[in-house]
Amino acid sequence: MAFLKKHPMQQISSIPSHQADSPRSTGVLTPWNHSAIPMSPAPSFRGHLWTYNPVRGSCLLLLLVMSNLLLCQGNPCPSCGPTVFATSLRSRTDLFIEVAWLSHDFHNRSTIMFQEFDEKYAQGKLYHINAANSCQTNAFDFPEERDKAHQLSNESITKWALVLLYSWNNPLYHLVTELQRTKELPETFVSNTEDIEDMSERLQKFLESHFKKIIAPALKMIRDDPIVWSDIPYVKSSEEEYRHSEFYNLFHCLRRDSYKVDMYFKILACRALKTC
Repeated sequence: MAFLKKHPMQQISSIPSHQADSPRSTGVLTPWNHSAIPMSPAPSFRGHLWTYNPVRGSCLLLLLVMSNLLLCQGNPCPSCGPTVFATSLRSRTDLFIEVAWLSHDFHNRSTIMFQEFDEKYAQGKLYHINAANSCQTNAFDFPEERDKAHQLSNESITKWALVLLYSWNNPLYHLVTELQRTKELPETFVSNTEDIEDMSERLQKFLESHFKKIIAPALKMIRDDPIVWSDIPYVKSSEEEYRHSEFYNLFHCLRRDSYKVDMYFKILACRALKTC
């Protein structure tokens, strides 16, 4: 069970529905179209830039959420039948918009971390050869393409998101601990990894708080296919080459899995808004 660190979430605006289905797996990403554009602290939509407007923020949020719901009346998402999960999504529209931004930031930070480590420490190395095969979540058959994920029920998507987040608790803990202890990488790596761990806990807490019935099935999946991350000795190794190779693997796998988490949360959010 994750424990939430108390950080206030930013208030945010709704998301243009036409941007919900065009993911990219690299670059600095915006929440719904994943294209590389500048980011700012609190968003309101103006052209293709997210800019801060402290006066109109709350009114704009309410206006855009209501507009989405009114425009989509009579055209419900086929994957959102009259189930408990569908009702829960619709009753928590504002929360799902907010958590979609959190999942975006989770993936965005992970992507930046990997790119910076790759540029500074992996040039001319062969770390990438085994990176994809080293991910501790490879044992699970996660839906990786948006079209396939859209075919799943809300319950299944929520369960996959929680399994992925649980699977990273142990690796993230050891990664943060070692970076704090050794101070081998610049302080930005340490602080960003701490933030990523915190965001993962907050995403877990959101799902655990609002979809309690999914916790047991998610834990059962992990018990049935136990995830064993056995590379702790490499992270703690006295050999720099071993440490950097394992850091590369972790950052690579985290970027890949955080993309899936982000995709799942955005699908749930667009169903809550009825913009799928």
